[in-house]
Amino acid sequence: MTTPTPCSAAETDPAASCFFNALLRETVTWRLATTRQGEYIRLTVDAGELHLSLLHRSASNECRFAWPILWHHQGQARPVDFDQALCRILATPALVGELDAESRALFQARVLESRANTRASLAERDDIEHLQRGPLTFAEAEQGLLAGHAFHPAPKSRAPFSEAEAREFCPEHRARFGLAWWAVAPELAAGDSSRPAGADELARELLPDALTEHLPSDFMALPMHPWQAQRLRQRPWVAEQERQGRLQWLGLSDAQWLPTSSHRSLYAPGAPWMIKGSLSARLTNSLRLLSVKEVQRGLNLDTWMRDLAVERRFPGFAVMQEPAWLGWRGDDGEVDPESLVTLRENPLAEALDSETVVLATLTQQPLTPNGQTLLAARLRAITEARNESPAELTRRWFAAFCERVLTPLLGLAVEDGIVLLAHQQNIVVRLDDGWPVGMFYRDCQGSGVSDRFLTQHPALTTTPENHWPPATVRRYFHYYLLINSTFAVTSALAADGLIEEDLLLGDLRAHLAALRERLEGDLDCLDHALNAPRLDAKGNFFCYLSGVNEATLAEPARLYLPLDNPLAATNLTSLHRDTGVPA
Repeated sequence: MTTPTPCSAAETDPAASCFFNALLRETVTWRLATTRQGEYIRLTVDAGELHLSLLHRSASNECRFAWPILWHHQGQARPVDFDQALCRILATPALVGELDAESRALFQARVLESRANTRASLAERDDIEHLQRGPLTFAEAEQGLLAGHAFHPAPKSRAPFSEAEAREFCPEHRARFGLAWWAVAPELAAGDSSRPAGADELARELLPDALTEHLPSDFMALPMHPWQAQRLRQRPWVAEQERQGRLQWLGLSDAQWLPTSSHRSLYAPGAPWMIKGSLSARLTNSLRLLSVKEVQRGLNLDTWMRDLAVERRFPGFAVMQEPAWLGWRGDDGEVDPESLVTLRENPLAEALDSETVVLATLTQQPLTPNGQTLLAARLRAITEARNESPAELTRRWFAAFCERVLTPLLGLAVEDGIVLLAHQQNIVVRLDDGWPVGMFYRDCQGSGVSDRFLTQHPALTTTPENHWPPATVRRYFHYYLLINSTFAVTSALAADGLIEEDLLLGDLRAHLAALRERLEGDLDCLDHALNAPRLDAKGNFFCYLSGVNEATLAEPARLYLPLDNPLAATNLTSLHRDTGVPA
């Protein structure tokens, strides 16, 4: 059989990389092979094999691929494009299960749409070099996440956005638009606040003077994503409320609001609040609708964290609190989830020049041939400026990352029982000349409390709805903080040639072990990270293939699968042995 072509980064295909990373993590019908040219993946498909040459494979199985894909059949090999490879994969029941024609066609269309979306945004951007070199503003980093989730078959799918709507409202197209405003009659108004000021009063801080004069004195001002507002105005019930005057359309503010990497969270430089609202669109695995219990989590977290002295205990760490929510009620008196909006603190309003970069943009795979991650570019620039060894400087940078990011998140979990699901898009790293000096955690929807929290709050009369037992904490917390976030950092630094990944994993294990001695409380999450032979990873490929809405799934645990834990002592020893580095 023909051997793979030599590994080359002559072309790049971030969307294909995301697809294959997700597939390979969740399937076993492939083998790793090695030639003098390097490693490659042999993926068995209907009537043959697909071969994927590797530029790098991390401990968490994030791969960098060298294209093209090779199709091996009857002793012959030829390059195939991604579309052809996808067809062969979906025609292989041993790989993806038995699919009916409709499910296969829908999945295939969504994957190809996501890839087309990625290519379109890459083609139109004139700032790719800047995105891969930095430094970036908060807005640039949010709208510079062009590759998407590294382990997802269709990270840039966005049904039912049309192409025109995507260009008007999506971050990768550097959208900027006005905030939509409604006036809501008292009998329909819904909202709550954990601050002395009510939700309506806080929201009015964003209402432009030009629209204030049209707001009836006893009505609530409700801000909303303009795409969502357009869709709601097409609903017969909303149209009837407008006819009766119980909902009044105030219009749009000036076009100063930017969609962030999550699409439904909006940011305006200098505004006291960011806006996160329901978006009746399916982005990755979920229909992005808020619920009352989720927005209430923000109020609870804001209240619970007031007396924890977080800034003193964990310098540089802060939560972008979400202390208020608003919406309207239907005729049945229930809050309409499609109308929900939460207000999120904007700690950047008075520090627009500070470098605060979402972690996902720092670590996203290269966007150009022979490119590198933004993280690697920043470290190389520091190395050159200081004339230091890349490996030693990288280890010190990673140590600072662990202290400024992992320590506070693990500290809150161990000592206070507050669990923040810090995936890459929820971690905003604060940098000083490229060096980690702190972080903001965002998205209070992804927060929970453990048994430790209940013991710390014996006066609670009811158990919070987002109380998670130990097994749940182990599953979600470790997936988001370690697999999704921290291993993305170690993978990026190693893939870009700055350091061997096993050195960073050894440093990470040492940091967690030191935290175990330093922190007091429920140490289960640290013990699990250090000792469990496997951790749970979310299976985005088959979740997306099945078409389920992850946000409303009764048992989301079934989406998770075991992944070898590279931090466990036995696995780490094996890794050192395989690479010839002393354990």
